[in-house]
Amino acid sequence: MCSSDLDYLVKPFGLSELVARIRAVTRRSRGGTRRSSDDGSAPSAGPPSIGALSVDRRAHRVTLDGVEIALTPKEYDLVALLAGDPGRVFTRSEIFDEVWDPHWYGPTKTLDVHVASLRRKLGDPAWIETVRGVGFRLVDPAS
Repeated sequence: MCSSDLDYLVKPFGLSELVARIRAVTRRSRGGTRRSSDDGSAPSAGPPSIGALSVDRRAHRVTLDGVEIALTPKEYDLVALLAGDPGRVFTRSEIFDEVWDPHWYGPTKTLDVHVASLRRKLGDPAWIETVRGVGFRLVDPAS
């Protein structure tokens, strides 16, 4: 354990503060973001593209018809997750685990708000389909 993994709480402390600190230390110890190997090899494939939508994970960019879309970090993470396997239905719990936190205690309505915002920014709500009672999937509305 390195010194950056250490944290200290002064008594008395709240349970929510303890949980937040544990999550932060866990996230730091995992290395934060996932990175590709630095062995100099070329990536196996380019950025995933679904019709006119392209998600470039390396540059952290989303473009639609060649025009970059300004997204918040959570919106980017959400569209990147959905674009990783287009057409696949991601359950709400899978999305929360990957985009937010495996132990998300906030309101689940936050996912609906982010999806609605993403649909507006993509210009066509048909990009993200709701599968009632299950979750969401990314599809090309032109196909």
